[in-house]
Amino acid sequence: MEFNLEDFDLDSSPVKQKEKGPKLGLFTDIDQDDYRAIDALANSDAIMIENNPADYIWSRNAPTNYSKVQTKDFGTALHCALLEPEKYKDLIFVSSVKGRNTKSFEQEVIDNPDNIVLTADEAEQIDVMVGSVNAHPTASNWLNSGGVNECSVIANDNERNVLLKCRPDKNLIESHGVCLDVKSTGALDDWRSDKEWINPLFKFDYGHQAAFYMHTLSLHYGFEVSRFVFIAVSTSVALGRYPVGVFEITKDQLIAWGFLQRMLSNIERFKHCRDNNDWLHSESFNFYSDDEYADDVEVVFDGEEQ
Repeated sequence: MEFNLEDFDLDSSPVKQKEKGPKLGLFTDIDQDDYRAIDALANSDAIMIENNPADYIWSRNAPTNYSKVQTKDFGTALHCALLEPEKYKDLIFVSSVKGRNTKSFEQEVIDNPDNIVLTADEAEQIDVMVGSVNAHPTASNWLNSGGVNECSVIANDNERNVLLKCRPDKNLIESHGVCLDVKSTGALDDWRSDKEWINPLFKFDYGHQAAFYMHTLSLHYGFEVSRFVFIAVSTSVALGRYPVGVFEITKDQLIAWGFLQRMLSNIERFKHCRDNNDWLHSESFNFYSDDEYADDVEVVFDGEEQ
């Protein structure tokens, strides 16, 4: 069955091949909305391709209820307060309504389309979280190091003929060889866990993001970028404070844990879907079958002869 692209609005996606693509390079004057419209593959797109290529098309056409995107709004506001504090006051609108789940709050979101609408409690929490990050010597040192905040990088993966884009929270490649990303987290201890199903590196595919950014930045700079740093800020209070952690991952670790191979495979799969107009996919269930469990394990009790 052939997929008809004309049924969907894909002008802002890299599915259609245009004669004149976006300019390659590093840009400091592109806002987030314009960045999303750039005709290139992003990390989030590549992860969607891995799960189901149809999700990639869905993400560009499904309507959004902007009054219900609390987590995204909070994260964007926190990033702005930490990385672009000079823009923070103009970005946010502090609501006079106490809760989000009211008609009045939804109306304020509609009335302020160019702002992130926060409750007073959320705005206060962000202020305290920013102070917490600035009090952490390692986190503060990275944030205050020379680099470019919130830049957009567009590079061509010539080997796969796919344009890639990424938006580092702080680009420290030229000064320290590091790409920096800020994450809010419900529990900082999850980042220290050795369980894949708990650690956000695996649970939320942050390892895939690090691999994708390293790959895209390496293409842009023409040399290997091999270090990625996360600043994780807890949204949960511990003894009245919001804990902060700094975690570094290297390219060798990303290879050892399979993230780099997965990322490159997802770019390849995107190329296949794009070139062959192959977007109609369903998913299978991932339950184990009975024969995958061993039933011949010998149990030996203490004191029993072996």
